[in-house]
Parts: sequence; structure tokens; C-alpha cells
Amino acid sequence: MMKKLFFLMYMLLPLLAVSQWKTNSRGYAYLMRHSNNFGGGIMYDYGFNRYLAAGLGAELTGYNGNLMIPTFADLKVKYPTGMVEPFINGQFGYNNYRVTYQYHYTDGNNNAQVTSYQKTGKYFWGVGAGASLLVGKVGVFVSYTYRGYVYKFPKFTANGTVVSFPDDKPNVSVISGGIVF
Repeated sequence: MMKKLFFLMYMLLPLLAVSQWKTNSRGYAYLMRHSNNFGGGIMYDYGFNRYLAAGLGAELTGYNGNLMIPTFADLKVKYPTGMVEPFINGQFGYNNYRVTYQYHYTDGNNNAQVTSYQKTGKYFWGVGAGASLLVGKVGVFVSYTYRGYVYKFPKFTANGTVVSFPDDKPNVSVISGGIVF
């Protein structure tokens, strides 16, 4: 998992380096606690002005013991006061998640049967708040984001009956902290 995180960060470094050239833009590299899992992420926000920024992010974490890679758009409203920059943010993105399960049933001849199906990520949203402490263009930040995820299951036929599950919609807390540049 760490190799994938380092690879992801390496691939996004050119995007984050741009933040040093733009006055109101920020790059973020962080560690996170996602519900009961740890992970990391990288994000770039383009600053339209001192108070409003929008950007893209990618994270590597887990859900129920399985790998999850959320990618998202981020919108921040900031209120800079000297070296401290409090913010509120909203996120919307895709949750790259795929886990295979097995459905056990008995056919018409009373024989045990098994069908495999996958639970996959659909989309997610998040709202949060945080603050950055900046010394020049470099600093640290902490944030809290409340996220709502939607996972989907396919419909399939077992014993001549269509089997379907409702979308799974868990909510999680995400606590992040890292560097700003």
C-alpha cells in the first residue's frame, strides 16, 4: 500500500509544484484517519483570489479492510488572517473501490450454489473545516471532513430469481493533517 501511495504522490508532484508559482494556490500532502483506517492524500487547489479556491485531490486509504482510492474535486472558502488561514470546504468525487463477495443459495434441485458479485464505489460527498498555519508559502494544516459514500451492487439471477441489494450509504469522519505548500 505504501508503494502505491508514493507512486501516486510522485505522479502528482508536477501538479503540486504549480502551487508555488501562484499567489493564492496551495498544494497539500497529508496523512489521514479515515474512519478506522489510516491513509494519505495529495491535493492541489487553484486560488481564484485570497478567499476562494478549487482543485483536485486523490487519496489512498481503506474501507472494511479493503483498498479504497477516492478522487475528488475540492472547493475551499478561506479567510486568511496573518499566518493563519481557516477554511471550510466541500468535496465531491468518485470512490474507486471494488470487492468481490459470494452469494450462497440452493437451486431447484436442492443443490448448493454460489454466485460471485462485486460491491463497487459509486460517488461521495464531503463537507468540512480546517486551518492552515503558513510561514510564507509553506506551512502545516489540519482538517475534519464528514463524508457520505455510496456503494453499489449489481443485480444478478440466482435460482431464477433476480437478486438485488440496495445501495450501501455509510458516513465516515476524515481527520487530515500535513504540509501546505
